[in-house]
Amino acid sequence: MAPNLDRRTFLHLCGDFALLALAPRALLAELLPNRAADREGAGVFLSAERMQVLRVLCAHWIPGPPEDPDPGAAEAGVANYIDLLLGTFELELPHVFAGGPFSNRAGGGPNHFSRWLELDALEERVWRTRIEGSRGLAEREWNGPVRGWQETYTQGLDALEAASRRWLRRPFAELGNTGRSVVLDWLPDGADDAFLELAFRQTLEGMYGAPEYGGNRGGVGWRYTRWPGDHQPHAYGYDEIAEPDPDQAEAVARARRRARRERGQGSEDSGNG
Repeated sequence: MAPNLDRRTFLHLCGDFALLALAPRALLAELLPNRAADREGAGVFLSAERMQVLRVLCAHWIPGPPEDPDPGAAEAGVANYIDLLLGTFELELPHVFAGGPFSNRAGGGPNHFSRWLELDALEERVWRTRIEGSRGLAEREWNGPVRGWQETYTQGLDALEAASRRWLRRPFAELGNTGRSVVLDWLPDGADDAFLELAFRQTLEGMYGAPEYGGNRGGVGWRYTRWPGDHQPHAYGYDEIAEPDPDQAEAVARARRRARRERGQGSEDSGNG
């Protein structure tokens, strides 16, 4: 099993990025162990190759088994959430705003979240500009040209793949954790900050947002964080709200004891008056 390498050790071994490009494939295989890549197909918007890079990128930020015992981005389908958002205008009814007020997650009525609200003309223009960019259209450039999320992702994912192949001589999806960190943090000509910030933010959205939008598959992001999610109109019984959760019971007990002591001290003070 290859050792975990810090930045200084990695650079010491490689000497220079130009030399790294000449490193034998066997050495790279040892330093950057192969990671089982999710090889599902194309998405709604992204090609199969870009989806593969995106899946590995999201899983790098929120790993699941075997790196982490809790479910991660792969288990939650985070890349599918992002791809669905990028290609939402390819759908008959864009998946931008889910209905409400109830999701029926715990019974009690229909799932209003399963229907999608139609966008009015202004909402569609705003969201198309955000996702597709202004594309030189005057009605989308009221504040100047806009680089859309689609372009940001395609260029960013391609840059990750190109940097990985150039410097490490392997596809990004086949790199181990060390190799992915190298491509993201240290190599020149990689993805720009705008892409990484957007992708990271939307990775969190896909991990912990409502499952109807394509991520948080099966509510895994809610279950392992012990958040019950939205389950209206389910009502809590008295037993569920009368006592604190087990992991909070000790803190609540300390607070109650402190409050009783403070009340007792107050009574003594008033008696002395």
